[in-house]
Amino acid sequence: MNYIKPCTKKIINLVTLTAPKPHLHVDASIIKTGFNPNTYRSNFLLNTFLKRGDLIAARKLFDEIPHKNIFSINTMIMGYIKSGNLYEARTLFDSMFERTAVTWTMLIGGYAQNNRFREAFGLFVEMGRHGIGLDHVSLTTLLSGFTEFDSVNEVRQVHAHVVKLGYDSTHVVSNSLLDSYCKTRNLELACRLFNDIPERDSVTFNALLTGYSKEGFNHEAINLFFKMLEVGYRPTEFTFAAILTAGIQLDDIEFGQQVHGFVVKCNFVWNVFVANALLDFYSKHDRLVEARKLFYEMSEVDGISYNVLVTCYAWNGKMKESLELFRELQFTGFDRRQYPFATLLSIAAISLNLDMGRQIHSQTIVTDAISEILVGNSVVDMYAKCGKFGEANKVFADLAHQSSVPWTAMISAYVQKGLHEDGLKLFIEMQRAKIGADAATYASIGYKPDSSCALHNVDEEVKVESLKYHSERIAIAFALISTPKGSPILVMKNLRACTDCHAAIKVISKIVDREITVRDSSRFHHFKDGFCSCRDYWLKGDWSGKPVIELNTCYRMQWGTSLRCDGWKSRADQDTVTSKSIVQSESVWFDYESANAHWSSQKRITHHMLMGRVVQNGRWECGYRILTAQNRGIQVLNAAT
Repeated sequence: MNYIKPCTKKIINLVTLTAPKPHLHVDASIIKTGFNPNTYRSNFLLNTFLKRGDLIAARKLFDEIPHKNIFSINTMIMGYIKSGNLYEARTLFDSMFERTAVTWTMLIGGYAQNNRFREAFGLFVEMGRHGIGLDHVSLTTLLSGFTEFDSVNEVRQVHAHVVKLGYDSTHVVSNSLLDSYCKTRNLELACRLFNDIPERDSVTFNALLTGYSKEGFNHEAINLFFKMLEVGYRPTEFTFAAILTAGIQLDDIEFGQQVHGFVVKCNFVWNVFVANALLDFYSKHDRLVEARKLFYEMSEVDGISYNVLVTCYAWNGKMKESLELFRELQFTGFDRRQYPFATLLSIAAISLNLDMGRQIHSQTIVTDAISEILVGNSVVDMYAKCGKFGEANKVFADLAHQSSVPWTAMISAYVQKGLHEDGLKLFIEMQRAKIGADAATYASIGYKPDSSCALHNVDEEVKVESLKYHSERIAIAFALISTPKGSPILVMKNLRACTDCHAAIKVISKIVDREITVRDSSRFHHFKDGFCSCRDYWLKGDWSGKPVIELNTCYRMQWGTSLRCDGWKSRADQDTVTSKSIVQSESVWFDYESANAHWSSQKRITHHMLMGRVVQNGRWECGYRILTAQNRGIQVLNAAT
């Protein structure tokens, strides 16, 4: 009997009908019929295996293809990229003798999707060196990977390539550039590019709108939103998400309710992305009733919806409802990466609810979420704040190499429980392990930046950053690098050291176990074991009513502390100053026992040294008063220098 061999088309049809492991049936048919494999059929089978997630079978088939073509290799590389195995994808890429623009773009996209922008940019540069033509697809693929603040220089270089190649007028490339500038927090260049784009669409507006919202430029975001409506562009789900984020930061519940009404009018209330943004808005404005009502009215929910409401319950003290909803979430089959483990653990830590923390910890083990950095750090923080250092250390041992966060959590917990020496020892061990400490780490051991020492009119974050570059700190840093361990350090300074540097040097002297001497315009400060020889009187001043003998220059101190003046605190409109200049004044006494004011004669009194609280007063001739504490009364000096 003559047997007719099946053609390639019949084999392909057989593949599409078999499930879930088609290779078992197809291979049997191939062997039985004696059908000779060819590249076309093999490529189709390879693509089928990868679509069904069978990477092992796909690789086995790939290795056995006798005549691989560029499509075979590209298909296998894409399979590795989709599975997150970039190492194997790069290995296969490097073994290729011939690569097309598609091959380069695929791997660039793989790096970009996995937040490895430096590898993506390096491959982009290498692509140009090999003479592979760049097109709008490769450019937009690369730009999608720039999400870090320190990658703005690379974005500028790509921008230069875009202009050079003439793609700056291509709409999709311009929008991608705008989005990249916003993601790298360079809103100045983003605004400039936005104004230069001749034909804008809703994507253009949404990119800048999202950038404004994320960086806290809430009023600018709202103005741009109204401008978008004026020119006739219909808002999308991304528009509403961005504008609601701005509303959260404005702390304006009425604005959010107006946006909610507009969402209903535009028929976006059934969009799960927009509904989640509304849910988050109500949750963060402590509107539990509205959030719960919206959640149960949503036609479609996802893991994020559950996450937001679970968090809202927890922050409002509804621990029972929060845990019940969390258990319900676990049976929904949603992505475990959307589970609010970190939030629940932080709430358990703040409320010192050890039982709740242990329940959540057990769930992180079952779901393997404990391997995630954020979740693992939250477990350490929870046990440490609850005083269970043994259990915290067990989890900490597996995370210590990853980042400074678990170290900071442990150090902070030791200090809060009064175990200062243990906290300091762990900090020193952290330095030896070459784990970089951040501002939170230093705050945990007792140092908190004093931004009042930065007088520039800039954001709080920039003020704190500028404190790092004060001259005495840089001098001490160089001394620590270049001098023998344990040797004393002497710093000479011709200006008065600020309060923040004084606090920082105390901490440094204890950490490095060195004696540090700083000579400023006022005196010598000898720092040792976390203490200064001035006993911090240099900061506090003298409220005895006597002249300040030490030659202090004029300086400002924070209001709101008593400073040895019988509990009489400064108000918000008062500054504490010292002066070594000559002050001419008139005086009045106020006796609190008799509640009578006693005016002196109108003669001018000369003060060569003075410390007191300044009160602005436009009614008096000299413009301000200086208050000094003496005995049972307060002397009010109508002063002028």
